[in-house]
Parts: sequence; structure tokens; C-alpha cells
Amino acid sequence: MHNSSISPFLDVYRLHHHPSHPHKQTDVSFTQTEQLFLNVFQLGLFEVYDFLYTKCIDSNHFRQWIIDVKGQDFYDAASLQFNTLQKRQKGQETDFIDVLTAEQHAFWNTNGYLKVEKLIGEQDCDAVTDLICQTLNIDLADAATWYPQHELLQGLMLQKYQDEAIANIRNYTPLKAVFSSLYGHNNILANCEKVSYNPPVNQHFTFKGSPLHWDINFEIGPRYYIQGLLYLNDVPANRGAFTLIPGFHHQIDDYLTQFDHPESAIADLRNKGLEIPVEGKKGDLIVWLESLPHAASPNRSDLPRFVQYVSFNELN
Repeated sequence: MHNSSISPFLDVYRLHHHPSHPHKQTDVSFTQTEQLFLNVFQLGLFEVYDFLYTKCIDSNHFRQWIIDVKGQDFYDAASLQFNTLQKRQKGQETDFIDVLTAEQHAFWNTNGYLKVEKLIGEQDCDAVTDLICQTLNIDLADAATWYPQHELLQGLMLQKYQDEAIANIRNYTPLKAVFSSLYGHNNILANCEKVSYNPPVNQHFTFKGSPLHWDINFEIGPRYYIQGLLYLNDVPANRGAFTLIPGFHHQIDDYLTQFDHPESAIADLRNKGLEIPVEGKKGDLIVWLESLPHAASPNRSDLPRFVQYVSFNELN
């Protein structure tokens, strides 16, 4: 297949993100197509924007960068899939098997989150942990190396998306099966998500994570959108465990009406202490609805916490 088949989209996409281009795409369909592009080509939004805004010369340069990142064979296959999915009729669905129990669904419906234990094998978890350590020059046997400065490290988030170890988890069929079971269909594509590193706090290092927050686009409002993370090592409650307010999806709409702005609402919630830690073991998956306020917590243990974020977008 000739690799120019998505050139028209790449032209429009690059111009949309060019600082001096006056005509930005504002319709919903463009946003959906952008997300489809990122899903199919398994590219992280941060790395794409970094290239487009700081390095990109023209559309050919953009296309070649994608090929350099993903490989020619991947690019050709993704181009074909991208074009096929764009032509796909809305409502077309494929069969799927619900892998969750009635008890798990009931817990999800009540609490808005779920922990699936030991979903990912130890070797796959260790491979991503090793990647994070190699990227940041961390030696787990030497605590003096646990507090690196790195251009890709922003707070707890390591903006690294491209590696076989990360892709193996992202594309793991049982992981998709959990999300399909909660979405109620199989028409979903994996997002290219980042990883996270949370070292212990001490007298020289303070917690770098965000306070309790939502990742909601409030121009749209709360949706049935599922976020997720995988614990890559054991995470007891004191090892920077993920925290959330269970069941808040049942009250978010009413709660927001009490405030002029969502930031005021979340600021109020931060003072209430309603969040709980969700501890887990290596390989455990935690999924939650975007309506649930959530945050990492300070790591007060004797080892860093390692996480890979996972999520899927619905095609319909």
C-alpha cells in the first residue's frame, strides 16, 4: 500500500496545529478523527504535539517522523486500518464475551470503580518497570538514584509512549476484554498512554502529584468514560496508592450545580477527606469512571511506585 493514503488528513492535522495557521478545525468530527488517528497509530498526544510544535517542517516531515517512530510496516498497516475505520458505519458491532462476574458489575455500578486482580503477568510488569528505571537511570538498590531530573518527567508522569514493553500491556487481549465488558461492546481502541513514577517522600523530596481532581472536559460534561491504571509493583496503601471517592458518579451532576465552576467544586471536595486508597498487588488493574474525583497519594513507603496508565476510546 502506498504510504501517501493518509496524506490529506496529515496535511489538515498539521496545519490545524501550526501556530500561525488561521483556520482551526473546531467541529466534533475533526476531534473524533484526531483521536482515531492517535489510537490507530498508537501515538501519544504529548509526543505528537511536541513534534508538531517544536520540530515539524512540513507534512512530509510529519509523515516521516511517524514512520521513524513506528516503522514502515506498522505505518502501512495503520494507514489501511485508519481509512477502513473512517468509512465504517456507525452502529456496526462485533461480538464480545463479558469476562466480568455479576458481582463485579454490581460493584462497578455502585462504586464507579473496580479492581481486577493479577490481570497482567509479573514479567510484563517487570519489563515496564525496568524500562522506567533505565529511562530515568534509577537503580532500585540505590535510593540515592531515586530522585532524577529528566525532560520527560512531569510530576509523576513519564511521557514515554513507545516501547515494546508498554505496547505489550496496552495491546493485551484480556485488558481490552475488561474494558469491553464495562462498555458493553467490543468497538474500542486502546489509547497510547504514559507511565508513572512515584518515589518515596523524604526531607529533601516532596510529593509531585496532583491533588484530588477530575480529567473531565467540562465543555462536554461528565461522560461514561473509563480511565485505568496498572500497578507494576505491589502498592500497599502507604506506597502512593491511587485514591478516589467511590460512588461519586451518582451525585456529580447535583454536586456541580452547587458551584459556579468545577474548580470550586473540586476545591470543596479536597477539604472533605472522602477519598479512599485503593491498594493492590503487581499486575492489578484499577478502572474508574471519569466522574470520580481521584489522585495519586504521597509515597511514604521504602520503595518507589510504578504504574502504567491504560484506557480505551469507543469508536461509536
